[in-house]
Amino acid sequence: MRVVRRRPRPTRATRGRARWAAAAVVGAVAVASGVLTSCSSERPEAALPRTSTSSSPEAAVGPPQRPYCLGSGTGRFLTPAYGPNAWDRILLLGSGTRGVVVGAQANGDLCQTLPFARRLVARGYHVAVFDWRPDSEDSAAMAAATAALAASGAERIVVGGFSRGAVIALGLSPDLGPSVVGVMSVSGGPFVADGYPTIRSVSRFRGPLLLVAARRDPVFPEGISQLIAARHRGRDDLLVVPGADHALALLEGPHAGRVRAAIDRFLARVT
Repeated sequence: MRVVRRRPRPTRATRGRARWAAAAVVGAVAVASGVLTSCSSERPEAALPRTSTSSSPEAAVGPPQRPYCLGSGTGRFLTPAYGPNAWDRILLLGSGTRGVVVGAQANGDLCQTLPFARRLVARGYHVAVFDWRPDSEDSAAMAAATAALAASGAERIVVGGFSRGAVIALGLSPDLGPSVVGVMSVSGGPFVADGYPTIRSVSRFRGPLLLVAARRDPVFPEGISQLIAARHRGRDDLLVVPGADHALALLEGPHAGRVRAAIDRFLARVT
């Protein structure tokens, strides 16, 4: 099993230098390879309040409160610690060996993806949803959710999500071990701010990919999913629908039936 490498925790000074350096090269990179530079362009629809108990891991002193969207007895709520005062929130739903890890948009948390997760549970899947980390180590958050799902009995896992969740799943999947058998990307692509800046970085996974996008996606350039499919060495299912819906909006828009059917077919075949 390949080991997920965790980056050393940056100081405020190094974080500042990293942001300055990224901003300095962003224009050249975007022109050269069609790379997006910031999640700030993510559309605000379906935005939900962040539910972390603090704005930085240094300020966290204990496990966070139960998410506002959960009733008593909903799933298995975990708060694993990465360090002395750093916490993540993971919710496991359902049971069984067929697993799905679902990452939210940049403007969301586990509550944002909970309705979709419940739909998957009703179809027999074992599902993990989670919050993004307050220190922006989003790959670590998805890796923790994947490990928690595997430890709870999931043997064949699809990682994926919507927008940021799709970006992280595409880039991180090759490093998550043999239990990950597929990637589901809804409105995903290369993104500098998320740590995967090129087409190559989001097409390394050799297993099956599901790539879903709107033709006029407001965040990613037109044709980005086709470029990922062309670079990917493995089977991929590509669905590009008309319009400009992004991420979770695709589950409710005029082409929601096609999108949901593509997800259902992919999960049934891969897991």
